[in-house]
Amino acid sequence: MIRRNEYILKACLGKKVLHIGCCDAPLMKERILRDELLHFKLLSVARSVHGLDCSAADIAILRKQYRVPDLITGTAERAADYFRGMKFEVIVAGEILEHLDNPGLFLGSARTLLEPEGACIVTVPNGVAFRRGINSLLRRESVHSEHNYYFSRKTIVRLLERYGFSIREIHGYRIVDQQFLLAFVSDAFAGLFSEFACEGILAVARLDTVCLPGSQMRDNNTVADGV
Repeated sequence: MIRRNEYILKACLGKKVLHIGCCDAPLMKERILRDELLHFKLLSVARSVHGLDCSAADIAILRKQYRVPDLITGTAERAADYFRGMKFEVIVAGEILEHLDNPGLFLGSARTLLEPEGACIVTVPNGVAFRRGINSLLRRESVHSEHNYYFSRKTIVRLLERYGFSIREIHGYRIVDQQFLLAFVSDAFAGLFSEFACEGILAVARLDTVCLPGSQMRDNNTVADGV
C-alpha cells in the first residue's frame, strides 16, 4: 500500500508537471495552514509546475499572496486549450475525475498534453471501499455534494484505457488525515485485508500508441485483477 502524496512527489521529482486541481478547493486555506497543500510540495521537487483550477478566487490568492507562477483558471476538460503547444512529463489529477461533468473529455485532453514517455497520475475515491459497504448495509449513503461518479479499480482502468492510456501501476491508499475519523478508522481495519478496500485508488497511466481514444476496449481483467 502506498502513501498518496509521497508517491506523487517521488514521481514528479525533477519533472515538468501539470497539476490539475492545484488549489484543492474548497480546502486550500486549511491545507496551507497545515503545510499540506500538494501544489506547494510539487513546486519544491519538480523542475517546473503549471497549475489549473476552476476556482478563480483561490488562484488569485496563490498568485497575489504566495507569488505562485504559471497558474490558469479554467475547467479540466479544456486543459488542452489552455496549454496548447505544451507537453508535460507528468500530469497529476488528484481527486478530480469524480467532480467533472465529463471525465472522458478531460482524459482525451490530457492525452494530447503528455510527452510520449510521460505519465498521467490519477487518484479517485474508492467507490467500493469498506466504509461504503458498511454504510450500504445500514441503508445509508454519504456522498460529497460535488461528486458526480463512483469509481472502482476496474472502472478507472476501463476509462483510462478507453481514452488511449495503458495502465502501468494501480494501488489503493489509506486516508491518513485523522480529521476524517470514520474514514481513518475504517481504512486502518480494511487495510489489514486488502489495499483495494481502502478509501482511495491511484492509477499511473501512460500513452498507449496502439489504442486510440474511443476505440474498442481490450480485456482489462489481467490488469485489474492481477495487482
